[in-house]
Amino acid sequence: MAPVMANGSRDSPTEEEESGSQPWAGAVLRPGITWQALVFLCSVGIMICYADRSNISTAILPMADQFGWDKSYQGFVLSAFFAGYMFTQLLGGRLADQYGGKMVLAAGVSVWSACTVATPWAAALGASSLVACRVLLGVGEGVAFPAIHSLISRGVPQKFQSTSVAAVTAASYIGTALAFGLSPAIIEDAGWEWSFYIFGSAALLWLPCWLPLDVAERTAVKARQSPLPPSGPQDEEEPLMEANGGGGPPTTSSSGEPPEDSGIRNLVRLLRKREVVAICIAQYTQSWGLYGLINWLPTFFKEFYHVEVGQLGGLTMLPYVVQGGMGAVSGVVADTLISKGFSIRRVRVALQVAGMLGPAVCLVAATSPATSGSAETGSLFITVGLGLSALTLGGVSVSHLDIAPKNAGTVFGAGNTFATLAGLLAVPINGVILDMTDSWALVFGLTALHFVVGAAIWALWAGGEKLKEDSL
Repeated sequence: MAPVMANGSRDSPTEEEESGSQPWAGAVLRPGITWQALVFLCSVGIMICYADRSNISTAILPMADQFGWDKSYQGFVLSAFFAGYMFTQLLGGRLADQYGGKMVLAAGVSVWSACTVATPWAAALGASSLVACRVLLGVGEGVAFPAIHSLISRGVPQKFQSTSVAAVTAASYIGTALAFGLSPAIIEDAGWEWSFYIFGSAALLWLPCWLPLDVAERTAVKARQSPLPPSGPQDEEEPLMEANGGGGPPTTSSSGEPPEDSGIRNLVRLLRKREVVAICIAQYTQSWGLYGLINWLPTFFKEFYHVEVGQLGGLTMLPYVVQGGMGAVSGVVADTLISKGFSIRRVRVALQVAGMLGPAVCLVAATSPATSGSAETGSLFITVGLGLSALTLGGVSVSHLDIAPKNAGTVFGAGNTFATLAGLLAVPINGVILDMTDSWALVFGLTALHFVVGAAIWALWAGGEKLKEDSL
């Protein structure tokens, strides 16, 4: 990380930062591969990821009619994804940090795409097969964001990292919008099964572009070596991290411990830091709403506003289109404010708090008399709320790059594990609440409460500087 001046702003970026060749933020790209190409392909991959996970939110309406599922069981089916998704958060981040993110992401895409295509067959076989398929889908998708954030931390110049993370995350909203926008028409014209066949096949277009990408992967041993550059010249074909690794095998750390034991202890100390805990809590509280909304939004419009399945596309797609556009802008705003002298912490806190309190108000309004029973007005409130929530892409979504660039994939995986836990709990709990009370106002009010609590804790504990534990 570049030095931070007294007022919190960075000094001018070094030549290494401009080119993306600092030890932890440029080491994975071979000569001739631009960071823009890396971010673009990652964005397309995440768009496919979210389309594949979100299409069931609309498809479950005819599936529930066909198989006789109540709300509680629908919530169970929808939440099964998160059980697998949570399992590979830390694992995916650690594998990417140690071995490189390219093949980790490729493996994840292959697994989740196969599961998406197989979903109709799994549903026809029975409940246990469908749940197993959804869990495995989550296992595949769980490595995506940790692997991508690890790649960004090493392959993108630091001053463009907020923008890159925002672009990739905005692509997730576009993927959700595509699933919500296209699924109703696909279901009406061809049947709900084809929404899985079509979206699941998208990886056949992405993988041939991703696999030839010339990204230098690292080995676990070399990843533990010093990141300082060697004094002599390097072979231009040699990956920077491999060149930095030195020639001899590691023996002991400065404390006399084997490097494996020392690394584990340092990692535990890093994950217990208040700034990392703040990331985990913020991810949990905001994801309670975001995951719950993605999974139940089509059902909300169908039941609360009595909208037919074929008419859901525009109402459920617009919020995520706006969220995607705002997400792309929020990263640029964050990077611009930091470059103009605002402290990193101040920028992260301001955007995160606004991105949680704004949606809290809008979600409460969406089920209030203020809508006058209009589905379009309800969609407008949700659209504004999700648009404001995209400001968090300049907040918690990039904080791990500020405080732990060397272990960015691992810290992101920790935060996303808590985010996934929120989805694992929120989706079925919302289903039970709806079965017991039939109250969408209660569901949205509980979500708003999570947003408020998360914003308060983030404002108190968020970090803005690289932690010393990340350097050990």
